Amino acid sequence: MNKFLLLLFCLCATTTFAQQKFNTKDLKVTQEELIATIYEKDSTANAFYIYENGYSRFDQNADYNLVTDYEAKLKILNKEGYKNATVKIFLNKSGDRKEKLSDIKATTYTLSNGHIQTTKLIPSQIFTEENERYDEVSFTFPALSPGAVLVYSYTKESPFIFNFETWWFQEDIPKVYSRFETKIPANYNYNIKKIGSTKLYTNDQKLEKECMSFSQRATRADCVHSEYIIKDIPAFIEEDFLTSRYNFMDRIEYELIEVTQLDGYIRKYTKDWKDVDKEIERDESLGRQLKKTSRAEDLLPQAISSQPKSLEKAKEIFNFVKSNYKWNGEYHIFRDVNLKDLLKDKSGNISAINILLHNIYEEQGFKVLPVLSSTRGNGVLTQLFPVLSEFNYLILQLELDGETYLLDASEKYTAFGDIPFRALNSYARLLDFDNESKWIDLEPGGRSSITIQDSIVVHADGTASGRSEQVFSGYNAVKVRNQLDETSQEKIFNEVSNPNEHAKSSHISYKNRELISEPVTVEYDLKNDSQKLSDLIYFNPFSFRFFDKNPFQLKERTYPIDLGYARSYLYAIQITIPENHSIVEIPENQLLKLPENSGSLYFIVQKANESTINVQCRVSLSKASYAPGYYPYLKEFMSNLMTIQNGSFIVIKENS
Repeated sequence: MNKFLLLLFCLCATTTFAQQKFNTKDLKVTQEELIATIYEKDSTANAFYIYENGYSRFDQNADYNLVTDYEAKLKILNKEGYKNATVKIFLNKSGDRKEKLSDIKATTYTLSNGHIQTTKLIPSQIFTEENERYDEVSFTFPALSPGAVLVYSYTKESPFIFNFETWWFQEDIPKVYSRFETKIPANYNYNIKKIGSTKLYTNDQKLEKECMSFSQRATRADCVHSEYIIKDIPAFIEEDFLTSRYNFMDRIEYELIEVTQLDGYIRKYTKDWKDVDKEIERDESLGRQLKKTSRAEDLLPQAISSQPKSLEKAKEIFNFVKSNYKWNGEYHIFRDVNLKDLLKDKSGNISAINILLHNIYEEQGFKVLPVLSSTRGNGVLTQLFPVLSEFNYLILQLELDGETYLLDASEKYTAFGDIPFRALNSYARLLDFDNESKWIDLEPGGRSSITIQDSIVVHADGTASGRSEQVFSGYNAVKVRNQLDETSQEKIFNEVSNPNEHAKSSHISYKNRELISEPVTVEYDLKNDSQKLSDLIYFNPFSFRFFDKNPFQLKERTYPIDLGYARSYLYAIQITIPENHSIVEIPENQLLKLPENSGSLYFIVQKANESTINVQCRVSLSKASYAPGYYPYLKEFMSNLMTIQNGSFIVIKENS
């Protein structure tokens, strides 16, 4: 019997393995690929790539343009995977120069009564949408059905040698096999970056002698022939506390540094920061506007301009700009920056707002410098060499009495010395045209906190009533003030304070709503629905939650957990039970700590006397960003917090 069970297990294992034995050598579709109903390495996948291959090179038969051949084979597992059957190809263009697409082929493979059937894409099913800076070519595979295998290929030709083809190993669905091959003349010097955490299975380079000829001079050049392969690539799944997915998705990127021409002249494409500083200083929209301090004259009220240089005056100048000039929601740091328009319209983009602030400070004798940065959603900046296209934001650094302050006057509720949450992206470039620009850190100091203090009386019918005072500081205060401006009165309780289902409020009041130098306080009258079951009251003391759910659900996270700023939460609750009742049971106290003292969770329940219970839950996350190695600990940490919030009950019984 044991031998029979072992044989049965081996047969099942062999069958499973056979279903997952895909052809990763070419576009040929196999019977095994068509009958597969699941991708075993990711059972949640609705579709996945079986095979993907690309080849980019400079083609002497195409006027030495960059030519890329692309081919792929992907499996559609169910109807939810149909969205992956639409292919979009973006073609860059600039003036008369544009990328071209040719030889598009696409075929849908399906099984019918055990036989493989094919349906080919026809030219009328290919669409082109023209835009100002690019064209979009798209098509959707015909004859879709769950289980289909889709095969397609095309050739792209590009005159833009600076933008060598980026190869995306990782996408929103898994890939079994992805290969990228390049052949680059040795006189083309690119900086090549592998981005992402998945290791290359193959990373080979070899020199090919005289691979390319230049007929006009009968000259031949050597080439560097490279091959990159990654297998079993997981889908990239976005989760909370992520800056930009493009910081971490597996890919190969190229930045052209220089080209050595046939006559030996070296043409540089990637410049150093000294050269870039000079370009920015001469830039019409940015550099020249920073010099127009004359437009800042006579803008300040006499009551501010007449003050001696001091921190108090710096704050009043900051508040003056915030109060009188509004951000229009645009960035445009290298274009459409015009102080004349800002002064006229009282509204402008990020650069205009903060350049005006810069020029007023400079005109008043303060030491202030512009800072180029990138928003969290735009991606992390390259530090090895300047890539101006990566910058999309501008803030300021003010230096006064040995202290430095980062400033951004675009937000109503951002305090002096803080920058908006969208700008908290690790580091930025401080521009100093007189000396030399340098990198500076953007991590905020201190913690942003939420403190809740509830005083609750439980009634004999299981209902409860009382008061809640909630204090928000730092970035939490900015968020709450914006919510109070944008939310109707009847929705504030649910949208600002995140109550549990059993909690209601009949009255709301505020403190320091406009005084942004202080934390903002929101107060509620509380009413709780009955939590009585039979003759026992099961009272959950948490009328509010710090988090709706555990934000960490992945089995593994390969990118950092970026909170933006350190956080702390305190929930203190005083509970009075009904007369002629006694406490039967209280939750157990808990203490949890993250590795290296980077966070803690305290949950303490104590009887003050026979009728009063004090509950305290304190959460601390002391890092603005956690490395991926912390993920399992944070996941468990948050899971415990969810259990405490949702599953802690004080059991109360009426005395006999």
